[in-house]
Amino acid sequence: MRTAIVVTVLVLATCVGALGQDYRSLRLEAEAKYRTREYGEALKLYRQAFKIGKPGSVDRYNAACVAALDGQIDEAFGYLYDAVGAGLAGRDWEQALDEDVDLTNLRTDRRWEPLKQKLWENTAGLEKSFPEVRLEGAVIKLPEPSFTSNVPVEEALKNRRSIRSYDSSSVSLAEVSQLLWAAYGITQPVPNGPAQLRGGLRTAPSAGALYPLEIYLVARNVSGLARGVYWYRSETNELVTVYHEDRWDQLVEASLDQPHFDTAAGAIVYSAVFHRTTDKYGPRGRERYVCMEVGHSGENVYLQAYALKIGTCALGAFTDLWLKRAIGMTKEEEPLYIMPFGKIK
Repeated sequence: MRTAIVVTVLVLATCVGALGQDYRSLRLEAEAKYRTREYGEALKLYRQAFKIGKPGSVDRYNAACVAALDGQIDEAFGYLYDAVGAGLAGRDWEQALDEDVDLTNLRTDRRWEPLKQKLWENTAGLEKSFPEVRLEGAVIKLPEPSFTSNVPVEEALKNRRSIRSYDSSSVSLAEVSQLLWAAYGITQPVPNGPAQLRGGLRTAPSAGALYPLEIYLVARNVSGLARGVYWYRSETNELVTVYHEDRWDQLVEASLDQPHFDTAAGAIVYSAVFHRTTDKYGPRGRERYVCMEVGHSGENVYLQAYALKIGTCALGAFTDLWLKRAIGMTKEEEPLYIMPFGKIK
């Protein structure tokens, strides 16, 4: 259950109540039993939970780990095959199968290799499904961002915190515009500049001014904006519709059912087109420069959110391919970061 990859680290300790509080309570209790190595008791709790809720692939995977540790080999394989059959996919999950010590006693079983093959097929199929070109629908012009504030930057730096629970009230479109501008907005237009500038210099520094990041908004409770997924076109300060439909549940599933999403009004999602940077800087661009850049941008969002009395929290725990699918990213994009946000309680 606890693997070397970040995807499964927070799975059970941070589960959401979308399937009901009883289901959540049983899962949390199972996690507690897992930590104290009471694997048989943890397995009983999973069985109870699965009777009253519809488990997702991640829940089934974790139940398989507990079953394997308790010596219930057939039951463990049942859960794993159910997880794969329900759509478990991704290189991160392939790595989990290879490295998760909880599954050690399953790897010599004849059912192991066919399971891995099925997971590999899921991953390959999902990777092929992403579009070459982003879907682009209706365009929404955002309110112009403000360049002044009554909140000193020193105050924002001192008081910025990761906030994981929010008031249920909506966030305005003007506030969303301000957050997106802080993330990656244009600060100095460069007409007829090099193509990589995509309009000009931005709020976040970028190695070589190559700007590899793409920014999305997943709207849930934004006044004046329908639920859906939008790409932030920073050079014109516009939102371009990717999905004009509610994709919140898909985002939550991709993000491992973390409780940050329970009351959030929306989420900013980052991806990167790495070759924009690696074409010039090689491996160092992937290993260092792009990651530095998303950190710069994320801190901007934290500071701007504080000034707006909005809370946010940067998340890196998610299943990459599920997040790409939920957002509608292109083949060349790789997801990096999610920042759910909402009014501070």
